[in-house]
Amino acid sequence: MKFLLIGEVYTDVHLHSYEEDKNILRLGGIFHSARALHAHSVEYSLAYISPSYLKASISKWAQQLCATSLYHVGEINGCPNVIFISDSVEAGDQGYNDILYKQFETEMSNELIDRAFNSELPTDIILYPGKFSMDYLISNIQNYSYRLHIDCQYGVDQVIELLEKGIEIETFIISTSSKYFQDICSGSSAVLATLVDTGKVKSVLLKENRGGARYYRDSIWTGTPAYPMVTAHSVGVGDCFNSAFLSYFYAEKDVQISLRNASYSAAWYASTWKHEEYCEMINNLPSENEIKELKGIQLSWETRKKQHVYIAAPDFPDVDTLWVDKLYEALQYHNFSPHRPIQENGLINGVEPDFQQLEVYNKDILLLEKCSVLVAVLLNDDPGTYVEIGWMAAKGKPTILFDPSMAARNLFLRKTVSRICFTLGEVIDAIYEYTYVQAESGEKDVQI
Repeated sequence: MKFLLIGEVYTDVHLHSYEEDKNILRLGGIFHSARALHAHSVEYSLAYISPSYLKASISKWAQQLCATSLYHVGEINGCPNVIFISDSVEAGDQGYNDILYKQFETEMSNELIDRAFNSELPTDIILYPGKFSMDYLISNIQNYSYRLHIDCQYGVDQVIELLEKGIEIETFIISTSSKYFQDICSGSSAVLATLVDTGKVKSVLLKENRGGARYYRDSIWTGTPAYPMVTAHSVGVGDCFNSAFLSYFYAEKDVQISLRNASYSAAWYASTWKHEEYCEMINNLPSENEIKELKGIQLSWETRKKQHVYIAAPDFPDVDTLWVDKLYEALQYHNFSPHRPIQENGLINGVEPDFQQLEVYNKDILLLEKCSVLVAVLLNDDPGTYVEIGWMAAKGKPTILFDPSMAARNLFLRKTVSRICFTLGEVIDAIYEYTYVQAESGEKDVQI
């Protein structure tokens, strides 16, 4: 088994990485998959597209990551292939900014493409669409019996065109944050599965962020949990998952074991910036029996929509509600159903008639009853927020205190809430944990 990775190479710039308060720079794009294949000791080569100024760095790191061969099959002019990433841990939208991408021009080398295919003769190709034409690549792939795996996170128009041409695709890889899943599939795994059912692709790999992943083949979904760890970053974690899963699965491993190993590998990839540490963790993978028993969080995209989150905060016009806004957007990004009671039920200033005040009060109570978890955003000393915390805590429901300013001093407050979080990423992790426990239909691995 040998893999050929095809796609762009970027310089990833992680803003506010929290790693010694420094911005982190490293090679991204197909190098995320390369790191995973190297850590798992899988033979692979690279056919990359990038600006020429990156060639020396790419050659150096490809050698360190034991790529058997390296082919610069495409030159990108007009933009530097530098990505600014504003939210490395993916509490919400990661805020990718591909610098000057609108002015790019790409020149593909058919000669080097031919050489890559004819010299490497891979068993498997992982293709990452991007700022380059895939016409010659695809026509070449069709001349051989390669298994083609396409990550459809980007290049939606290219992916649609491939499907319309009837290109044989072994694995259609996608994540819940992709435009294809959200727009073309309307955020429905059932719609996504029709690609397999209608014979357009052989299988679908759906990555669901902190909620795990699912694989669809032969009319059966098989799921795996995500394994929570302290997250240093979330960039390239899905690419790592791709490589780990495919390398295990096509080494004739059980699909469930392959998914769980990939999930475990991806969790460790997200836990560190240091490749040596990641390799060390992969060298100590659990046994098949151990990983079958390993607990994690499996919360599908559709299930999350049914989990209602009450946001308790002084959500008033005269208060800076930036953190409330960010929390609301992050919960929506992960497909939970967040609620801002003042926005939904109205603002009471105390001068309204009693019947109107009572009406809003009752609506807020009903909303508290509807929600399975509460997040209180500590912006100031707001009595309404404290009452709502106490109400939910008395009902035995999880209460999370989001304290971005580290201002919580009151003992009763600190001991009443289920958890105190200081970053948005910590809040999102806690939401996954508590809603997974509370989900009425907690999903288990589906047996083939």
